[in-house]
Amino acid sequence: MLGQLNLPLLLAVVAVLLGSPPSLAFSLNAPASAAKSPDTFVILGGTGRIGTAVASHLLLRAPGSRITLVGRNQDRGSAAVSEVLGENPSVSNDNVTFQRCDWRNDAELRLVIAEECTCLIHTAGPFLEEKPTPLRAAIDAGCRAYIDVSDPLDYLDLSLAMNSDAEESGTTAMLSSGAFPGFSNVLAVEAASLCRENSDEGASIQDTRFNYFTAGLGGSGDVNLYITNLGFGEPMAQYENGKLRMFKALSGLLLGKTSFFLSEKEWSNKPSDGFGNDEAKARVGEQTVFAWPFPEAATVPAELGARGESSAAMGTAPDVWNDMLGLLVALVPRQLWRSKRFSQFLADFSQPLVKATDYLLKLSSPDDVGETHAMRVDVTSTDGGAVSVVQAHESFRRCVGQSCAEFALDLLEHPSPGVQLPEQRYRCDSSRGRIIKQLTSTPGTFAYTGPVAVSSASPPSELGKALKKANEAEVKQ
Repeated sequence: MLGQLNLPLLLAVVAVLLGSPPSLAFSLNAPASAAKSPDTFVILGGTGRIGTAVASHLLLRAPGSRITLVGRNQDRGSAAVSEVLGENPSVSNDNVTFQRCDWRNDAELRLVIAEECTCLIHTAGPFLEEKPTPLRAAIDAGCRAYIDVSDPLDYLDLSLAMNSDAEESGTTAMLSSGAFPGFSNVLAVEAASLCRENSDEGASIQDTRFNYFTAGLGGSGDVNLYITNLGFGEPMAQYENGKLRMFKALSGLLLGKTSFFLSEKEWSNKPSDGFGNDEAKARVGEQTVFAWPFPEAATVPAELGARGESSAAMGTAPDVWNDMLGLLVALVPRQLWRSKRFSQFLADFSQPLVKATDYLLKLSSPDDVGETHAMRVDVTSTDGGAVSVVQAHESFRRCVGQSCAEFALDLLEHPSPGVQLPEQRYRCDSSRGRIIKQLTSTPGTFAYTGPVAVSSASPPSELGKALKKANEAEVKQ
């Protein structure tokens, strides 16, 4: 009879009768493995400037994490490990390792993540003309989470098609999870939420506009210029009269000026969590931007059910770079920009001058970083309402890495198996508030206005002229 008794329950009762704390009594029935084991992150593109930024922030936020940086070059791998450990001196050397692997070799990649991988993070761009094989490998391996910084729409479509497979494997995957796209998508949903709250009954979202600024290369490394060049050969996917349209001759056209701060005289509400608008005005101010095929100009309006227009643009500093790029786009046929060989050649040719400019930007920067980044997201409604958000950071590279890392940690802490875009995962006010709190409190963030109701949210000053020019060019083709 004694063998049939519930021994843990009997011990608990005896402990309570003897005056022992209930927690002690019930801990006798707790499994020995109750303590959470550290998460293991495998970072593709781990030797790149974005990959190391992701790793550093993961270790800042979760010091016990194990990081594997994946790349093709052993020397660069050793340097990347040293960089990450140097930025996190309290972390054990064993927690950051390098694994030599070409992620495009599916067999090699699967061996790397088969050993131990809680979360696979893919930062090895450019993603143009690539297939989402890392996502497939993560799903097949049963990784708990997957994150990437992808941007081509066809890549996103192929990835989203794996949703049911990810649900079955228990993999929570999110695409386009950097600063822009990524953080910016979440801010657009946040702005739309306030816009709807302030709108008349029956009103819908009208326009969504994304404008970005990065000083020089923003510390992101040589590949950023190469990716930018490739984008000039791609069509712009954005909304026109509530319908998605592919503008074949718009990428790279100068759109005029955008203010990366909000005019306080236009505010009808000042968010309690907003900060740094004056600093954004002083450090970034008004900048020239040019059209670039960011996917959020297509995916976010679709999520919001927008009825009007969308646009996406970016600018850099010094302003002469914007003018030079605009001139090159006007002179060079778009089929040449689509050539990886040509775009890489032009990026390599420009490197000495770009790096010299980045050095001068660092010397003149108040934070001695010289990689300033800013985003402005505007959303309007059909009844004339408008909401704007501005965010700014001292380093584009770190902002991308921090955003990617925060998204990864959020996926692990709040799993929802499947494949999603940021605007889909953070539809809910509570989940969106949770991630925005993390994204806007990262080291180096110097401005976040929060969503602000404004009297109007004007597009870049020359957008209308650029659209007219693009339409005329398409007719000639």
